[in-house]
Amino acid sequence: MIYVKALLLIALLFLAITFGIQNSEAVVLRYYFGLASVPVPLYLVIYVAIILGILGGLAIDLYSRITLRSRLKKLEKANASLRQDLEKLESEAAGGAGSELQPRPAEVETGPVEALPSSTESQPENQPESSKDSKALESGKDR
Repeated sequence: MIYVKALLLIALLFLAITFGIQNSEAVVLRYYFGLASVPVPLYLVIYVAIILGILGGLAIDLYSRITLRSRLKKLEKANASLRQDLEKLESEAAGGAGSELQPRPAEVETGPVEALPSSTESQPENQPESSKDSKALESGKDR
């Protein structure tokens, strides 16, 4: 893997050097209010722009990493606090009157739901679908 990285780096350097040789014309950068720079090679302008773009991206990435780390620390503290509260409540519940925690009413399981019978087998073929469905519902209500 080291050899592949080294070959890629050599190829990138070769491309950068040949690009610089092909774009060595001098350019003058014009700013606002009539200001102009000294003549600089075109490849230098392009390389500086690329490097500034990379540094800007790294700065934004570093800022987001710092904010995410601080948010992670806050969430870890909150998690630890909630875990301590949970352990405290569990120990109180184990030592209290009931030996187990009672489920909330919304958490109580219901029995299995019966499926409606298939309406295609018991109904004649010439009836519309809506009447088949209504008769299937009626037969399900009779149970």
